[in-house]
Amino acid sequence: MAFLKVANRAISSLASGVDDAVTEWTLATGEGALFPSSGDFHVTCEDEIVKCTSRTGDVLTVSRHEEGTDAAAHASGKAVKLQITAEIIEEIQDILDGGIDKTHLSQDFGSSALRLHAWNFTPKQGAAFYVANAATSPFSGVINGNPTATEVVYDGEANENCLKGLGSGATRWGRFVLHNTTRGNSRLIVDFDEVAKEIATEPSTDDWADGDVVTLQSQTCTQAGYMDVDLSDEIDSNVIVIFIQVEALDKSALDQAGRRLIVHPFEAYNSGKRLMCPASLANEFTVIPCLLPVVSQKLCVFFDDWTDFAPQISVLATLEYADT
Repeated sequence: MAFLKVANRAISSLASGVDDAVTEWTLATGEGALFPSSGDFHVTCEDEIVKCTSRTGDVLTVSRHEEGTDAAAHASGKAVKLQITAEIIEEIQDILDGGIDKTHLSQDFGSSALRLHAWNFTPKQGAAFYVANAATSPFSGVINGNPTATEVVYDGEANENCLKGLGSGATRWGRFVLHNTTRGNSRLIVDFDEVAKEIATEPSTDDWADGDVVTLQSQTCTQAGYMDVDLSDEIDSNVIVIFIQVEALDKSALDQAGRRLIVHPFEAYNSGKRLMCPASLANEFTVIPCLLPVVSQKLCVFFDDWTDFAPQISVLATLEYADT
């Protein structure tokens, strides 16, 4: 859309009088240059607003009675002013109300299919998870009996300690993912009963059955020890990067130099994209900020020989595809 032209201190007077039909107005000698040289602009003379469609020297070519005003005769010497009128304000309001076509913002550009992005600085904070006795080998087990929509009973497990601390309690940012490797689908863990060997999950309509193998092993970062964390309740599907702060606390009584938490994008293993947060000193926090790519609203985490561990992830900002 083309805006009406404006100019500062564009004030002159009629060199000769005009009737209510004249479309060429002559300004005082030499003062035409105060007005725009091209494009449409509105000028006011007494109670009438006219649109100037062109200017040649001191002569304005105009259309009469614009913006609901009446055409009228104007005597020589009457002031002619370019000033803010209602139509200019309405043009601005149309833009503020979404008058610009912004659909191009979400379109792919060029052979690389790049899109425009925007940062969202709405922070989120909470305990991401709590894990006791997590080691480099993931939990795995066999479903014992037919599972319900919200509960899985297992036996024949390996490294059951990886499940400790993944259940209900503190407000959690993200959920660990329990994978059914027999059927290739997943549920999110809600709670864990170590005595009954029951894993409570979010409601599901999947087809899990007795004898299926379940595990916490990441489905993309297949290096031993990686587990998937689902963030879909916390971040939008158009988020591609998160700016996070990772805090790791070793709650055990002994220092151990190799103890660390690794956070990794949910994709094929790539050591160049991972974040390491060491916590080698007993009862001491390590805090590390970083930018991390997000794939399918998930992250992967890795624990290296923890005995009692309390991590927290705070989301400081997210990078998203721009709105349309």
